[in-house]
Amino acid sequence: MSMNGSYPEKLPLSVLLFHAAMERDLSISDFAEALGVGPISLRQFILGKTQRPRQKTIDLIGETLSIPSDDVRRRMDLLPEAAPKFNEWLEAQIEGRFSRAKLTRETKISDGALRNYLSGQTLPDSDQARRLVEVLQVDGLQLAGLIVSNQVVESGGAVAEPDAPAALEAPPVSAPTLIGESVTMSPVSAEAPAALATASVAAPLPASGSDEDHLLLLWRRLHPQGRRATVQYIATLLAEG
Repeated sequence: MSMNGSYPEKLPLSVLLFHAAMERDLSISDFAEALGVGPISLRQFILGKTQRPRQKTIDLIGETLSIPSDDVRRRMDLLPEAAPKFNEWLEAQIEGRFSRAKLTRETKISDGALRNYLSGQTLPDSDQARRLVEVLQVDGLQLAGLIVSNQVVESGGAVAEPDAPAALEAPPVSAPTLIGESVTMSPVSAEAPAALATASVAAPLPASGSDEDHLLLLWRRLHPQGRRATVQYIATLLAEG
């Protein structure tokens, strides 16, 4: 997503700032210098620990992100969405696609740094995250959200639970209705089978894993919109069968 101000309403400032640094291929420290704020102050914004920011800082951030200053303040109060652990996500991304040596060569990230990522000891800075996006071919904004969520949790901060899928919020259908009565279902999005197919290509079933483990892995990698569509699709299959 380009820096044009077209962001989801519930996207927090912390994720926008990390993503902005990624797009410029800058570390957080270098991005802070480009912004004209201190690196510690910028990291406090990303961790959601800024209490009383100066209006000048708010204006600088708004200008950089191409959003109004009032929107900057509003997004400061939004929490990043809970996400899988980064090392587990990275393992799933490279499984069957990259060895650590190959990933080191293609991302130009040191072997030591990648080893620390995979062991869960450290998280990538924004410039390193940019290289992972380019090599792994993943969505940059989603990766920014995942890394920021992990950073906030590690610092003892709070994250927001993902929105419940719409299909799960509907009243449960009774057994007699499923057996003998007509069932009215919402239209099934075409995204559901497409999302499953895409995830299956990206994460082939391990030889030693169970179907349940594989489905859980795919579910964790789906975008929330894909999750909602998938749940709705499965509900329709159950109603038909």
